[in-house]
Amino acid sequence: MRVDRGASAVGQLDLLPESEAWWVRALRLWCDGEGGQAVLRDDLRHRFGEQGAATVFARFTDLLSLIFHHARRPLMRHGVACTCVGADEAVFALFCSQAVQDREEAMMIACLMLRADVAPIAVSLAQTLGLDLQRAAPVAPTMVAARRRLN
Repeated sequence: MRVDRGASAVGQLDLLPESEAWWVRALRLWCDGEGGQAVLRDDLRHRFGEQGAATVFARFTDLLSLIFHHARRPLMRHGVACTCVGADEAVFALFCSQAVQDREEAMMIACLMLRADVAPIAVSLAQTLGLDLQRAAPVAPTMVAARRRLN
């Protein structure tokens, strides 16, 4: 039996700081296909308006594409409705949060997840996204509603 350590539960979504919980939910929604991406876009529309949402969604897509194509191993994640947080999801959320707070710390985390030559690009994307989210409206009703449906 193969054990995917990156999927090991390390916490509960409701116990994460709101910013980190947002990153986990956004990752799951984006990876869930068109339906999940529509929920994520709605959240971004509430925060940024139509034009800003398109820009932020494109940046988020760029970040995930970079991570998925240059990761040292596949990033494991839980389902959209899961209330626990997997190890890889926790590291992803911490990485994205730290990109805003402490670039050097984010770079260290990025080097653990990604090839060293793409780590600075990932940090810059995560930092830009994180700063955009900080400047945006507080938690949008769509993500709150989605979170309630998931629990």
